Amino acid sequence: MTTLIYAIGNPQRRDDGVAQRVASLLPPGPWTLEFHRELMPEMAEEVAPAGRVIFIDADYLPGEVRLEPLKASCCPGLLSHGLRPCDLLSLTRKLYGFSGEAWLCRIPGEDFGPGEGLSPRAEENALSAARLLTEML
Repeated sequence: MTTLIYAIGNPQRRDDGVAQRVASLLPPGPWTLEFHRELMPEMAEEVAPAGRVIFIDADYLPGEVRLEPLKASCCPGLLSHGLRPCDLLSLTRKLYGFSGEAWLCRIPGEDFGPGEGLSPRAEENALSAARLLTEML
């Protein structure tokens, strides 16, 4: 199965860059790993041939790291500055008939202000997310 992993976020907004940290902790493997600040409609063509797509993203809500199946209908509507993972999934299914697996790895953070580096909590959650994803992959 071809796996595509999207690490989403802005590393200059502290914990918003946690997905890049998670990606750096993953072992090498037979997957494609890409870094993006946001998701765009043009990415649907790239996602379409994958058997599995995993979106890694910071979560503004407190809680535990979560890896959950993603459904195209999970979040209706679009954002003005980019797409949410479920929006891109929905678009890919409509335009290209994507029928693969889709997952969202949510990593809670606490500091999303300007600057670089992760908060201690986001760093701890990045390690947990990397372990969880490594087991899955």
